Amino acid sequence: MKNSLLLILLILLSSCGYTMRGTIDIPSSIKEVSIVSDNYSNIVNTLSRSLENSNIKITQNNDMSLFRIVILNESFNRRQLTISTTGRVNEYELIYDVRYELNPPNKKSSSDRITLYRDYSFSENNVMGNSDREDSIKNEMVSAAASMIFNKLKAFGRMSD
Repeated sequence: MKNSLLLILLILLSSCGYTMRGTIDIPSSIKEVSIVSDNYSNIVNTLSRSLENSNIKITQNNDMSLFRIVILNESFNRRQLTISTTGRVNEYELIYDVRYELNPPNKKSSSDRITLYRDYSFSENNVMGNSDREDSIKNEMVSAAASMIFNKLKAFGRMSD
């Protein structure tokens, strides 16, 4: 009785479109992905973790029969956003820029750019806290950019299915 009730509940949950948080519907055409970058890159590490968590094999191979993500350039810039009446900085803006190419198997590559902006308050009395906060914001920006690239990869995979 308990088993049949559990089975009915599972069927109802799956039929209504419910999925566990964090599960990702990956197109069947994406089984192995090559991630290429000339320099050490946080976004490469973040993308690799996301793909591996989705059971996609990561390779450094430059094979044209695979989906390839090529990180062309990434940079962080910081600029003053507001200044107090005493001439000291109150807020900074972080700018994260990533240029990349997505190469579907045996097709023309698609070059794209992601630019993200975040701002944060700055206090000269809390220099260590400011540094930690900036690092946290940078990590969040890298994660957001990696998610955008991953979503575009999924879209390319659906087009080739």
